[in-house]
Amino acid sequence: MDAAIEIIEEIATSNISKHPRYIDENGLFNVVFNEVSDAIILLSIDPEKEIPIINDINYHFEMITGYSFDDTRNKPLFDFFHENSEQHIICDALKNRKSAFIHCSFICANKQILNMNMTVRPYNGDLASSRFICVFRMSKDHVQLQDEAAREIKHKLLAAMHHNFKTPLNGILGYSEVIMTEMLGPIGKSTYKEYASDIHGAGQELLELIDNLLELKELETTEFELHEEKFDLISLLKNCVNKFKKAANKKNIVVEVSYILNFPAIYGDKTRLQKSIEAIIDNAIKFTPKEGKINVSLYTDSIGNSIISCSDNGKGMTAQEITKAFSYDTQLDDIYSDPSTGIGFGICYVKKLIEKHGGNMSIISAPGEGTKLNLNLPQSRSRYRT
Repeated sequence: MDAAIEIIEEIATSNISKHPRYIDENGLFNVVFNEVSDAIILLSIDPEKEIPIINDINYHFEMITGYSFDDTRNKPLFDFFHENSEQHIICDALKNRKSAFIHCSFICANKQILNMNMTVRPYNGDLASSRFICVFRMSKDHVQLQDEAAREIKHKLLAAMHHNFKTPLNGILGYSEVIMTEMLGPIGKSTYKEYASDIHGAGQELLELIDNLLELKELETTEFELHEEKFDLISLLKNCVNKFKKAANKKNIVVEVSYILNFPAIYGDKTRLQKSIEAIIDNAIKFTPKEGKINVSLYTDSIGNSIISCSDNGKGMTAQEITKAFSYDTQLDDIYSDPSTGIGFGICYVKKLIEKHGGNMSIISAPGEGTKLNLNLPQSRSRYRT
């Protein structure tokens, strides 16, 4: 009887428990893996080719892509991508065991292309055989990402800002400017003039925040229109960097700017793209320590997309913080868990604006290792010089 039991256990082990799908490395994880509503795959690195290989997929991934476990097992991840312009971001993250967020176009079993956002992060701590977990979430074109009722309430609140907030704020700015410039004559003590200047500066910051909120509201509507023109992206990039010279000097941060010569002109919304570039530079300066370094670069990838990149050696972000940065429902949260940084509308605004241009945004980061953020504009927006 004992021998029979041993044989049965051996058969069960070879058929089920030794199957890669059911290896119990982390009991709770394996239960949750197939229960969550996000599409998830597990990756490892091919030691010879240094490319990501699919080890496992969960049930939800099978549902949305049409692939079975056997269809994907031990296959290169990039075999399922429609465009591979973001391969270097993934490879960099995996090689250095960092977390990353990218946009990808995924080829389903029926050849349909799904536009998805992918978050990748290390799954285990074994450097010799590192594994990674990738979570795929549909872009807004495919699923409704928020509750319509809450969205309507938010829209009404933002719409009310135009009159209820901006009107009195414009009055504060106007009167403080009169005092600050001593338009009606000298005001006596210089301290009062300094107070007026402080009031005016704070008012301008508040007005910019309100404008950003209203801009976000407009971005979410079907009536949103880009005000497009042809312009020189190199000049725009230089102007954006120059705007933050004072802030960088205050922290003794070195800001390097690099770009390729004869960079093609861009056709797009110049004012809003400038605002987007300024937002990512501003974030980099905020989270880069004193004596730190920031690199802002402009280049084209292998298929002609224009890449605006900003990297820093600041505090970096965890996988949870990266996911939270792009979450529709947490726009009002501080994405870096630091109350001194404000409400963090920059990243969300930039992502939406770049997507309106037909592009996408990617981010790679790890705690203590800085952050790199790329704005990718499609080749169709380039107007090459003759």
